[in-house]
This record gives sequence, structure tokens and C-alpha cells, in this order.
Amino acid sequence: MRWDPYVLTTELEFERFWTDHLGRRKRDVLFVVGRGFDIRATLGSARICAIGGRGNRDAWLLSFDNGLPDSAKRAELTAANVARYQCIFRNGTMQDLPIRLSTSGNQAGTSRHTSGVLRGRKQELAAYDDIVIDISAMPRMVAMTVMVQVLYLLDAAFEAGGKDINLHIVTAESVSSDRGAKPASLSDTVTSVVGFSGELNNEVTEHIPRVWFPVLGEDQETRLTRIREELRPDEICPVIPFPSKDARRGDEIIASYRQTLFDDFQVEPGNILHASEFNPFEAYKQLYTAIDRYRDSLNELGGCKAYVSPLSSKLLSAGAVLACYDHRSKSGGRLKVGIPYVEAASYGEPTQSTTEGTELYSMWIRGEWER
Repeated sequence: MRWDPYVLTTELEFERFWTDHLGRRKRDVLFVVGRGFDIRATLGSARICAIGGRGNRDAWLLSFDNGLPDSAKRAELTAANVARYQCIFRNGTMQDLPIRLSTSGNQAGTSRHTSGVLRGRKQELAAYDDIVIDISAMPRMVAMTVMVQVLYLLDAAFEAGGKDINLHIVTAESVSSDRGAKPASLSDTVTSVVGFSGELNNEVTEHIPRVWFPVLGEDQETRLTRIREELRPDEICPVIPFPSKDARRGDEIIASYRQTLFDDFQVEPGNILHASEFNPFEAYKQLYTAIDRYRDSLNELGGCKAYVSPLSSKLLSAGAVLACYDHRSKSGGRLKVGIPYVEAASYGEPTQSTTEGTELYSMWIRGEWER
């Protein structure tokens, strides 16, 4: 597995890691951040830039537009975050990159547009030693697409003889804040990350068994039902967060979905997987191994189509995306891996009042440590 061993730093080690990393030599760093209303949006960038070090500190600010007006409160919080970014990157450059979000019925619109914006700027990535993607304030589909697209572009450039650029994923994690930031409404369309459709609607591979791995968080029943209706999986393997800061969280999630999982979906209890709430690489290992096992056991039937739906925290979602990316890249695209998701159509009023309890995580997913 590509990320075994791995490099993960949590709140207590975050500053030590970045102080050491930026202090070794001159590094030009590009931050890819979201122009959102989440009050945790600027925590990672501010902490890293405050450490100092030699080199440029620039930013791409992804500006999301779903065609709907913002509420006064969301607009106020977003403006405050932009002002903080301007202060953080006052000695560098900050470019605004418009991202058009999907409307209902527009399959893969968000992911396709995000991917196109990044591909159009791939030559600019070569000017940097490190890329930091902060997914704290990005909509889930945007965050997943940015991760796989930038990782692919850097991998492809290096394989073609280009520069070996470091890539880091940073997020300010707070499960309680995530639970309070619920969408007001959901899209009526199941979409997939570009490049990860899993050949869902390919008639030629229709006979290949489908295995679905929903990574569960709280209050996701509508998404679960819509994705299941679209996928029509032959096997379902739910992934729950365990261990967790709240020791009962996994049990409570299973209890809340008891009828959906066991009565409606007919899930076998033995199919339930556990993934650490605060270690995305453990989720990566669990999913990578489970997909591998199903692929091998169903080999005589042509293998399987594996689908992973990240419906939990952004930290666990990052681990799930890495598992899909690793499997797809190792098979040269032959293994059918999909990342289906239901996007938010609109957002409710933000309820976060403090960043207390928020922890910073940093994942180093490509570059110098691999060589």
C-alpha cells in the first residue's frame, strides 16, 4: 500500500512538524483553500504561515457559487474569512478561482468544473516545493476532487521527469461542529468524483458484482437511501468510526440506522468495518484491504466494482479517497472504483460559535518522504 507507512501529525505535533519542515531549507508553498463561512477555515493556514521560514507563501482561494443568494450571516462569516486570508498571505499572492457548484440534475457538475479549473493551472504547480490543500471550508465534493486531481497532476508530472513536489492535506477537525453544520437541503442527484464513476452505468460491465462501502456519520439517512437506490449494490459494508473520542459513537450510529441497515438494506452484521475517527490512514488501510479481498474472492466473476461514499468527517473522507485513488492507480484504471455522493443543494444558517475543541491534522501524502 502506498501509504503504509504514513506521515500524519495531529494537534500536539502539528507545529513541531511544520517548524522542522519549513526550517530545513527555502520552500515556496502554495495553499489551496476554500472561500467558505466555516469559522475553522483559516486556522491551518494561519498556524503554518506564522511559523515563518524562507520562501513564498501564496494561495489559491476557491470561490464557490451554486447560483443561490447567501444569507446575511453566511456572507458576513465568509467576508471575515477572506479578510483573514488577505492578512495571512499579505506578503504573497492570493488568486481567486471561481468554482461552479452543481444544480440538481447536473451529474458530476461540481467535480467536473473543479477538475477543469485545476487542470488549467497545472503548469503553475511546478513553481512550488510544497502544496497544502486545506479542506476545512470546502464542500465535500470540491474537497475530494481537489485531493485526487492535484495528487494525480503531481504524480504524472514527476513520472514524466518533473519536479518532486510535496503534497499535504490539512483540516481543522471538530466532530461536534460538523454535526451542527447540516445542509438545508440535498441535491436529488447522485454524483461521482471525476474519474471515479466505477463504470456504474456501463452496460458492458453490468454483470460485475457491486460492493458498496458507506463511511457513516450522523444524520445521513437520506444520502444513504438515495445512493443505494442508484447503485443497487450486491453487498454493503458500512464503515463506522471506532475508536472515537466518544466511545459510544459507533454504537449510536449503528443504532440510529438500525432499520435502514438491517431491515431495508439487509446488511450482514459481520460486514461492518471499523475505522479510527482520528486517523484517516487507518480508514485507508481498512478500505484498501476490504476492496482487495472482495476483488480477489470475486475474481472468477470478473472481479467487482467497488464504491465508497464518504458520509462522515472530512478526516475519514480523506482516508476513503486515498484508498480509492491507490487502488485505481495500481490497477491502471482496470479496477472499477467509484466515489458516489449526494451534494448539498443549499445550506442552513451556521451554528458554530467557537473553534474550541477543534484540532488541526496534517497528512503528508506525496513527495520527499516517499523516496
